[in-house]
Amino acid sequence: MPKTEPVVIPVYVSNLGCPYRCVFCDQTQYSKPIPPEDIKDYAISFINGCREPQERLRILAFYGGSFTGIEERLFNSYLDAGERLVKEGVVHGLKASTRPDMVNEEIILKLKDAGFFELEIGAQSMDDRVLSASKRGHKAEDTRKAAGLIKTSGLKLGIQIMPGLPGEDKESFIRTVNALCEMKPDTARIYPTVVVKGTRLESMYEEGIFHPLALEDAVRMTLYAYIRLKAAGARILRTGVPLEGLNVAAGPAHPSFGFLVKSYAYKLMVQKALERLNKTISSGAEAEDRAMVYANPHDLQELIGYKRENMTGIGFGYAVDDSLARGQIFIRSGKESACFSFDDILNHII
Repeated sequence: MPKTEPVVIPVYVSNLGCPYRCVFCDQTQYSKPIPPEDIKDYAISFINGCREPQERLRILAFYGGSFTGIEERLFNSYLDAGERLVKEGVVHGLKASTRPDMVNEEIILKLKDAGFFELEIGAQSMDDRVLSASKRGHKAEDTRKAAGLIKTSGLKLGIQIMPGLPGEDKESFIRTVNALCEMKPDTARIYPTVVVKGTRLESMYEEGIFHPLALEDAVRMTLYAYIRLKAAGARILRTGVPLEGLNVAAGPAHPSFGFLVKSYAYKLMVQKALERLNKTISSGAEAEDRAMVYANPHDLQELIGYKRENMTGIGFGYAVDDSLARGQIFIRSGKESACFSFDDILNHII
């Protein structure tokens, strides 16, 4: 199978199986649940609309709600629908997202028998105070236990984290990232908390009880988690809350949030490299006085920055270099040079 991006067929089971209502949640704003009997036609239609689907890994993913908490009869119907698609070769495997307190050995065995290869759990935070303030209905220990069961079973472990929840501070956030890195997740999603209309969090925001992260702070915290989790072996599936169909009242929502995170990383790398070279950062520098920054061609847009703000704000020239790894820059100024990667800026982010 060629190493291209997989075809992920999202099957939303919005709000099914979850007995709680977290302060930040309103799953009803997402797509309505797809019934089991409609999944095959939906999957085939989705696949047919993709580029070269037969040359790519095809995955059916159950998103939204708490998949493993769905009422048993309906849960089994979803499993049967997914298993048939695997056996018929329509998809290569299945995955789902769920709550940490809805994972046990029996559930995992059912998932594996049906063709699941990954299970994502919504950790959100590893601080019990934050989880309680967010009305999550589970504790950090539930996440640890679920992660252990998933890893031991041979399934891939996915982790979801939400920086900026009620009651979280810098130290709490760092402890959460530390704890999640210790679990060695295979994949991760980083969703900075936004205030969705119609939720308890909106009331808390209007009452002055909750203050969402500023966009800049959300970008920094996400970048920190991104670098740490990636170093722990996780593939980062997404940064930033999916905004499609979501009615956001406040918070760090941005249509290009993931791009902002990467752009900020390159901005910091250039700044710190110039500091190492004892060069003054100046947006008004003449062309011949500017540092030249080289990056992998696939990273060029992030280096230039959102609306070109990195290049114009710092003042540097740029060029591509195929020999550089992704997430790395080489900077030359006069006879001096330096090489920086994401790991080199970790202690300068938050």
